[in-house]
Amino acid sequence: MTDVINDAEAYGVEIIPAAVEPGQVYWKVIRVHHLTPEENNGRHHIFLDAVNEASERLYGAMFTILWDGGSDTVTIEQQPPEAGANFPMWKWQVCSVEGVGAPSDRVINLRTDHPDEAPGNTLFHHSFAITYLHTIAEESENPSSSAISGRVPGGGGHTLALMDAEKVVKTLVVSADERYSFDGLPASAYTVLDKSDSRVAGPVFLDGVNAVTLNFAAPLPADRIANRYFLFGDVETPDTQLYLSLLSDYLTQNAIPFGFDATDAAQAVTVSLIGHHPQETIDALVAAGCEVETLPIDPGELLDALSSP
Repeated sequence: MTDVINDAEAYGVEIIPAAVEPGQVYWKVIRVHHLTPEENNGRHHIFLDAVNEASERLYGAMFTILWDGGSDTVTIEQQPPEAGANFPMWKWQVCSVEGVGAPSDRVINLRTDHPDEAPGNTLFHHSFAITYLHTIAEESENPSSSAISGRVPGGGGHTLALMDAEKVVKTLVVSADERYSFDGLPASAYTVLDKSDSRVAGPVFLDGVNAVTLNFAAPLPADRIANRYFLFGDVETPDTQLYLSLLSDYLTQNAIPFGFDATDAAQAVTVSLIGHHPQETIDALVAAGCEVETLPIDPGELLDALSSP
């Protein structure tokens, strides 16, 4: 079996293994590399290559780049020493890659909004090199032993549905101690839905082997409309437009309500402040019984704070 090298994990890049049967031909990721400042020279690209078992470049192989709201397909056609194909990423774009024509591992969370490093890697100027192998799945390459477990506050007796995309994979009833556990899971991205009150936890990414803890948020108090609310500044200012662009994917993926009016925000349990806000706004939120969270102003530090567990 070919070992997988992913030195981009520190940048949030993950590999989601393909769901394949033993003996099935598929695209296997064998290397994901975050280019060093010396290698990158200020670029902001995904560099792709595809090889066979003899490590020969597979000209004509095609790969799809996907992002929220769009996709593109690139073809391996360049000659060495250049990468077989490349795709330029723009600001705030979050991409994934998968092969065309056969089941494929997916590489997710490719983005350029990482902090500055030495000259050559700066905010919005980070690149990644990905190599795919066209190979045959072995017996051990499609494990189904991942597990998700956690707590559902106030959820004893509730019915949970484990979702893979829009499909219900499994259901269970939460025990009296508010604990739940799904096991025997193959690699994929999952969410867990509480069918009794519509709370959602996730998504969470499993590799077919790992076990992940995924706890639900506490149920909403009767006088609150949301557990968390992102309060932005004046919608007309350039800073607010920048933050909206930066956080659009995060807000959508986590179903977090947001807005620009402190009166609306005051109906949430926790209010996360984005950008600069006057002290009187903070005082009014505290007086309304909200827990107020001040997030970093710097875009890179803000993303780091939101990506932290």
